[in-house]
Amino acid sequence: MTNSEFHCVAAYRFGQLANDLRRRHSPLAVPALAVHRLVNRVITHIDHLEIAPGASIGPGLLLMHRHGVIIGPAVIGRHCVLHQNVTIGQRVAGGDQGVPRLGDDVWIGPGAVITGSVTVGDGVAISAGSVLSKDVPDRCLVAGNPARVIAKDYDNSRMIGLGGEPES
Repeated sequence: MTNSEFHCVAAYRFGQLANDLRRRHSPLAVPALAVHRLVNRVITHIDHLEIAPGASIGPGLLLMHRHGVIIGPAVIGRHCVLHQNVTIGQRVAGGDQGVPRLGDDVWIGPGAVITGSVTVGDGVAISAGSVLSKDVPDRCLVAGNPARVIAKDYDNSRMIGLGGEPES
């Protein structure tokens, strides 16, 4: 309960609950939204992490290091692992209003940036410092600025903590 990465994800999940109460016109919506706004503001200032209410995040989000993480409007699948200074969100240049869509079991290294209407497949590993603005197929390792596929049929299961085959 003292893990601040847990607090960040819990605050996001509480915000989703508050928004659901608002959609159902529940009398609990206004107090829940007020509490969420206050808690989210505190977390943003203390932990330097922000998850937009427009983000849709599946279960199993793991923040390895919460500092500097910004998640804007995006769709993120199950079991995503994020490291520090990761930015995920819309790219507004050139009229691109699409949001990133990340599959399940995606690992994102420190300092990575994912913007625009891109689709990242299941089991993808995005290397530290990568700037990704193009689609990535399943089970690839991407790296660079601009990011490009450097390995196909890549197994990131050990990186995201799902086991996998031990290396020889």
